[in-house]
Formats: sequence, C-alpha cells, structure tokens
Amino acid sequence: MCSQWLIVFMLFPFLQVDLTNVVGLDGYVKGAEHQIDRFGIDKSYVYRVTSKYAGMNLTLSITFNEGNESGIKLDSIGRYSNLDMHLVRLSDNKYSIQHTDFGKTTALYVIKDKMKNKLRFTKPANVSEQYWHLTPLSDGSFRITNDFSGPNMALDVPANAALFSKPIMSKIAANHLGQHWILTKYEKYDSSAW
Repeated sequence: MCSQWLIVFMLFPFLQVDLTNVVGLDGYVKGAEHQIDRFGIDKSYVYRVTSKYAGMNLTLSITFNEGNESGIKLDSIGRYSNLDMHLVRLSDNKYSIQHTDFGKTTALYVIKDKMKNKLRFTKPANVSEQYWHLTPLSDGSFRITNDFSGPNMALDVPANAALFSKPIMSKIAANHLGQHWILTKYEKYDSSAW
C-alpha cells in the first residue's frame, strides 16, 4: 500500500504538467482557445498601441492623407478602424504590424533612408523594414524594435512638442517613456468585415 502511494507522489508532478497549459516549441500556449504567444499576443485580435509618454488617450494610427503611402501618427482613442493594429506573428518574436481597412492591408514600415527613423504604412512584404520585435519591460510595457533600424533603435514618441504626434525610430534610451508601448487587446480581428 505504501509503495502505491509512493508511486502516485512520484508521478504527481508529471501529471500536473500534463494537465496545465504548456508553451510549445512554436511559442503558443497549448490548449488555449486562441493562438496566444509567449508575450500574450493573441493573433485573433486587433490591438490599440499606446505610449506611456503620450498617455492612454492617444494611440498609434494610420493616416490616409500622405500621397500614395499611408502615414503614421498618434491619434485620440475612439471607435475608428484606423486605430486597429493586427500583430501578425512571423516567427518567435518577429511580427508584422498590420492594419486592414476597406479590404486593403498595409504594414508598418521603416522608410529606407540614411537615418532609418521615418515610418509609414505600405503593402505587406517579406522585407526587414517590416519586421518588428517586442522586448518586455519591467513596467509591463514593451520596447518595439525593427530589423532594418537595428537593435539600438526603438519605436519612439519624440519629446519635441512639434513632433509629439508623429512616432519615429530613435536611439534606445533606458528610461524614456516614449519607447514604452502598451498593447491593449481591443476586439476580434475579422478581415472579412473590413
């Protein structure tokens, strides 16, 4: 009888692991209703992307008034579809930040120039200018970096009042709240409805 209990206690940790959610090799939580990765990003939702520096009332937004290419700015929170960002997971900690409206999908892109700091939305492509990485920070926010700009630059809200509403890529500064981004799950992603 004692040996049976001993076997049960020896197997208990293995049974417990089998009964709980485990993050698999693909980075997703096994058994979860949605595809949630290790950063808590659920691919079946759109997100509002806000900066700790700008505050929770301003969110990353796509603008449609910059010629052929869609621009980027911080805009007031509301029920507008141009505020919805879909994080498309390409591989472990590599995302395309996309927006879909009126049947057209665009992706956040670093413009190819010497400074590597200007942003816009353009047609999704398999290019480093559209590859984004999340770094979790101790305050629960994320630093967002890009393959093209490199690991020493991050998505930022400039402290300059004239540029405040126009996010750019800038050199990483440890305590600069303009580089602390909060990803708030907003609503289910439905590409057929847009």
